[in-house]
Amino acid sequence: MAESFFLPFNYVDHLTSPGLGTSAGPVKLNQYLCKDRGNGGNDSATSFFKNFRWIKDKDGLTLNQRVGGRAIDLALKGQGNDKTFVQIWNFMLKNKDLLDKYKVEVCGRANKDGSKDVHQKGKIKQIYFDKMSDQAALQAMVQDRFFGMDCIGFIANFLIYCGEWDKYYGVSPKRYPDHVAKINIDDINEVRPLDFMVWNGHVAIVDWVWDKIDDNSVRIDMCQSSSGGPQCNEYVTLKQTNGKGIKGGREFTILGGTPHPPVRGHFTIWRREGFFY
Repeated sequence: MAESFFLPFNYVDHLTSPGLGTSAGPVKLNQYLCKDRGNGGNDSATSFFKNFRWIKDKDGLTLNQRVGGRAIDLALKGQGNDKTFVQIWNFMLKNKDLLDKYKVEVCGRANKDGSKDVHQKGKIKQIYFDKMSDQAALQAMVQDRFFGMDCIGFIANFLIYCGEWDKYYGVSPKRYPDHVAKINIDDINEVRPLDFMVWNGHVAIVDWVWDKIDDNSVRIDMCQSSSGGPQCNEYVTLKQTNGKGIKGGREFTILGGTPHPPVRGHFTIWRREGFFY
């Protein structure tokens, strides 16, 4: 646990502005992806990785061998590392002939009944790379939900990016107070950058604290991955309430923001000991 020389918005910019550096140019990882079907599912990603990870290149090695099975498993469920995505994309660009070996399903978010929302079926090279530049093809695949990050993936990989974690640790949001950030923040005047905003099923992080609005409200920037993918929500009003939430922590709520934070409702705030900007 140590000082961070990066804020969360630095990681958002790394992912999206201009994007991750591939051999075809920068590609923005600006998509939310979660294996939980209630949060949209990962049907496009599943249709891609289930076959492509095992196809051998001219050297007889698979993507699974080149990148690593665990790294691909994490990418499949929306928790992949930025370096993993670059390795996957560069492997695709180097082996475009392999992209016509099988068909994939281009899917939207899972339907409310849990079924697939299949928009089209076809071979990746024919759908994307034969119709547009390599860079545009990869970006289109991001938009079509083959690649993306969920909230847990974003926070975990930010912690790796700034050197706080040495590798990925999978922790559900409601377990953050037990395993990631154990210090409860009970007073809005004590909130500071790198504090974790924890809902029962979502996690975000305070990027900056601007000013006090009144005795119960401050203006902050926050970062997260939710609808719209990794993002920084600026000038959000953070309000203290009298409610109690996870592990008895004081509940807070948010108003406003640009862009509008997709997840609302009440949450608690927690701090990781020794982790500061």
